[in-house]
Amino acid sequence: MDVLLQNDHLTVTLDQEMSIVRSTRSEVPYPSPDDFIRVHSEALKVYESLDRWSLGHLLDLRRAPMNNDPAFEAATMRTRSMLVSEFACVAIVVRTAVGALQVNRLLREENNDHVVVLQDDDTAVGVLLEELGKQVRRSSAPPHSRPRSSHPHPWMRPARQR
Repeated sequence: MDVLLQNDHLTVTLDQEMSIVRSTRSEVPYPSPDDFIRVHSEALKVYESLDRWSLGHLLDLRRAPMNNDPAFEAATMRTRSMLVSEFACVAIVVRTAVGALQVNRLLREENNDHVVVLQDDDTAVGVLLEELGKQVRRSSAPPHSRPRSSHPHPWMRPARQR
């Protein structure tokens, strides 16, 4: 596993064998929304260096401190969606059902309805590997047998909790 970014708040790794990027949030709170934006801007530079369309992204938020301050959420809205955009598939792992509700609410507000929110790491990895496998099978199918869709990812489905 290659470490692509590591700081007090976030560690980003790439498992090339599984084609999964893992972004793991630490328990250290962000001092301010500006710090959140700075850290996630660094992460975006890492993500942009990758072929995201061929990778799954697992966001592990289980250790992150809860923060539902509306001012903080508003200030960080512009950087949250970059964590899930352009990846082939995305799973977010949270610690509690309340955390899942909060993450699903934020995803709905930003129209990121293709993300799966779970409470189990192994299940999240399994979902990502399954979706990546489906994508590989679709791309290797003869052109006339591929599903026709104007949507860039035919597998996308509404966010849900398992």
